[in-house]
Order: sequence, then C-alpha cells, then structure tokens
Amino acid sequence: MNKTPDTLILDLQSGISGDMFVAAAARLAGCEAEVETLPARLGLDGVSVRFSNVVRSSLQARRFEVIDHDEAAEHHGHEHRHGEQHQEHDEHHHAHEHDSDGHEHHGHSDEGHAHHAHRPLSEIRTLLTRADLPPPVRARALRMFERLGAVEAAAHGIPVEQVHFHEVGAIDSIVDIVGAALCIERLGLRQVFATPVCVGYGTVKVAHGVLPVPAPATERLLQGMPTFAGELSGEWTTPTGALILAELAPTFSDATLVATASSFGAGSKDTRKRPNLLRLRLAHAAAPAIGRTDGLLSDELVSIACNIDDSTGEFLGADLLDRLLKAGARDAVLHPIVMKKGRPAQQLEVLAEPALAAELAILVLSHTSTIGVRMTPVSRLMLKRESLEVDTPYGAIAVKRVALPDGSTRCAPEYESVRQAAERTGVPAPTVHQAALAAALSLSR
Repeated sequence: MNKTPDTLILDLQSGISGDMFVAAAARLAGCEAEVETLPARLGLDGVSVRFSNVVRSSLQARRFEVIDHDEAAEHHGHEHRHGEQHQEHDEHHHAHEHDSDGHEHHGHSDEGHAHHAHRPLSEIRTLLTRADLPPPVRARALRMFERLGAVEAAAHGIPVEQVHFHEVGAIDSIVDIVGAALCIERLGLRQVFATPVCVGYGTVKVAHGVLPVPAPATERLLQGMPTFAGELSGEWTTPTGALILAELAPTFSDATLVATASSFGAGSKDTRKRPNLLRLRLAHAAAPAIGRTDGLLSDELVSIACNIDDSTGEFLGADLLDRLLKAGARDAVLHPIVMKKGRPAQQLEVLAEPALAAELAILVLSHTSTIGVRMTPVSRLMLKRESLEVDTPYGAIAVKRVALPDGSTRCAPEYESVRQAAERTGVPAPTVHQAALAAALSLSR
C-alpha cells in the first residue's frame, strides 16, 4: 500500500536557522517556485530570493538567500548575507546566517540596515495582513511573530507592544519566517520528530551588544526541548531556527518510520569540523512486522482515544457514538475503566481514516469534556468479506460472508436487516435470524 509521507524528521546535530530550514523544506515540499514569489506578495520592492546548489563537507545541499538589491548596490556586490561579513571569521563562529531577531548580527553595518532594521510588532502585523498570502500561511506567520514578540517581551521585561525587533525586522528575516510558514503548510504534516538540538556556546555580537549563546530568545523558545552545546563555539541554532522548532513542536523520541525523501539545507559557512547542514526527511509510519497475511486484507487507521471521568452516561452514550460514526469514523466504542484514586471512568476510542483523523479529534474535543486526545497510527488485518442477500420466509435478508485463512467461510445475518424483517412480519427477531443463517449456510455448501 502506497502511503503519503506525513511525518517530518529533523536532524539537528548542526542546529537550525531559518534559511537552512526553508532551503531544505521547500525542496521536500516542491514549493521553491512559490517561495520565490514571496517578496512580491509581501510588497517588498527591490527584493528577490534564490535557491542554489552548494557543497558543504563534500555533500550537496540547497541554499536559500534573500537579496536586497538596493542594499547590495550600496555595498558593491556583497551578495552573501549575514555572517559572511563579520570582522572576525574562523570556522567556529557564526556558523549559520544570523537571520532572526534582536539577538542576531547581520554582518552589514547598522547604517546599511537603517531603513528597515527597527520594526515594531505592529508594523510586521500590518505587512503580513496586507500581503497577498494564502490565509493559512498568513495565520501561521502571524502566530510565529506573535510568539517571538512574547519571548522578546519576557526577555526584556516590557509589554509586547513595546517590542521593537532589530535584526528580525530586517527583510531577509521576515522572508525567512514567512517562507518557513509556507513550507510547513505545503508539507501537510501530521507529526514531527527531531534529534536533540545543537545550540553552540560562547558569545554572539548583536544589536543589543554581546550576549551569551544561546541568546535569550533562542533559550526561551527551546525551553522543554533537549539541547546540547556541541564541541564548536558559536551560535549553531538561531532564534528563527528555534522559532520554527517551537512552531513544529516536535517529539524527541524514537519512532518506527519509513523515510521516503530527504533534503539538506546549507548554512552560510562551510566548516571543516562539522557539516553545516540541516537534514530534513519525509517519512510515514511503518507497519509492524506481522508475518504472513495470505488471504487477509489490511489497512492503516488512526486511533483517537481519551479518558473521561466527569461526564454522565447521557452525554457519552449512543448519541455521541452515532455522531462519530456519521462523521466518518470506522468504529467508535466506550470502555469502562478505573482511573487514579479509584475514580470510575470511560475510555472513548475512535478508529478513523488518516484523512479524517483531525476532523474527528476536533469533534471529540468539542462534544466531550476531555481536554486532549491521544492519536496513534494502527494497522488492521481483516478477513475478506462479501455482502449478499438470502431469501427466507420473511423476505430477503442481508448477510455478510467472510473467508477464513484456511479457505472455509463464515456467515452472519446483518442485524438491521433482521430487525426490519421482524418488525414487518411480526415474527421474533431470533426466528428471522435463524432462517437467514440457514439460508446463508446452504449457499456455502
């Protein structure tokens, strides 16, 4: 069975920055051409973007650059962004382009950035609101900037409306964040996994002065995620990279996955001691090894489950289950359970097609008292079956016949058909059932 890759795996041994993510993700999502339209959609005159192939530690990777043609003219051909123009450059420092917020140094002079460097959050909101962007992309980009604004406000102890982004207000950083939002939307992810995040160590020079690595914005965005410093100094995860991770909310654990595609995104520096690369992989859940399945059918579903201990039977009974089935659930059941402190409760389990899983999860969250659901890929094995009708003294009755692995068959009358015939004829339902079963068995002989 062909499966659509809906899982993203981030290899973060060399950290992450915004341009690295867009470079790798746009290739996986097949949306490079759409990303190239972003400057025009955002109304950024004199700005363009480009994708190119580069080599990092002998590996070919994609490179994403934002080019401000007016600024490039002022600086006489210095097209490489961010860290390329620092006064001091050894392979340890500023491995990624510093493309994110007030804690990143762009390498160009402050005078060169003066026309767009210090943007308040309100100005960026206006820019995105007026932009010709697909609504989901606009909403995600706005959410990312709001998150970054809240982090900056907390770091500096000021209201969020007083936050003035420095480097994050620069054109390249805005395009990076909107580009990341676009790529995430186009990938259509159901789940994200990641390795621990390399952040680096030492200090970084930014608009505010010299700050420790990880910078305060990066550190706050990565809270709750496993990180490590690595053996090389410098800023290996930028605030924009940390912002993208916070938006993706990856799971940091092993999973049984089948990778179907991969892409490398390159940072600006080509270091000798570590590949300055971000690898993204698309994957899907692997079906468990179940041995021979001769003569059996199989499919992949999603189990949506939650425990409920504060609702009455009236709210959880037939009405809810019927609503879920009518909405497309393959099955919906309630199991009586005992929770902590001896509380009696019900466990709701819904089986759904992957394409309907999110919709059914929202239905559960909307129509029950639970505040969260567990969603787990599950594999099913099923007997081959066929539907048929048999003639009985009480009319035609629908019957399901299944084929067992040994080649024999088994029949079962459909309850609804039996019930309707019983009501129509005034005969007890068990009598109709027995007649239908006998007729079905005669067909199998």
